[in-house]
Amino acid sequence: MQKQIDRFEAGFDRLMLYLAALVAASIGLIAVLIPLNLFLVKTQLGSIWWLYEAVEYTLYFGVFLGAPWVLRQGAHVRVDVVTMALRRETAERVERAMDVAGAILCIALCFYGSRVTIWEFQDGSLPDKDLRIPTGYIMTVFTASFLFLAIEFLLRFRRSMLRIPIATDSSKASF
Repeated sequence: MQKQIDRFEAGFDRLMLYLAALVAASIGLIAVLIPLNLFLVKTQLGSIWWLYEAVEYTLYFGVFLGAPWVLRQGAHVRVDVVTMALRRETAERVERAMDVAGAILCIALCFYGSRVTIWEFQDGSLPDKDLRIPTGYIMTVFTASFLFLAIEFLLRFRRSMLRIPIATDSSKASF
């Protein structure tokens, strides 16, 4: 059973790294396309009419799908004031409790998101934009990201129980 969980965790880590790489590539693409669009507009050669709405969608997808990787790297926002004041054993218990609480919250949000996703697909609703991606797909990203976050919180809990160090050095959190 332990080897299966280890294999699952390795595969999950590869998936999260792949998603993080896609997010990084999309940010790089945004950095190239915005000046290109400004150049096209200023030289009256046209414009990339869909760019700004695509940037909105890309940032939405990136924030949600990149969050589990950020959590894995220990680069998320955290307040260590309380745990730094506690004894090591107590601080570890608090960390584990927060991992369980985070997993429960993410499972609840995943459940809520899945219900809304189904409703959005049934309604077939579309946003009032030029670049119209059905809202059901947007909610699918929301739901999947909270499923991934719940998995990462549970894996963090598992690593802490096995005494595998959890990343807390955010300087390692870049490509």
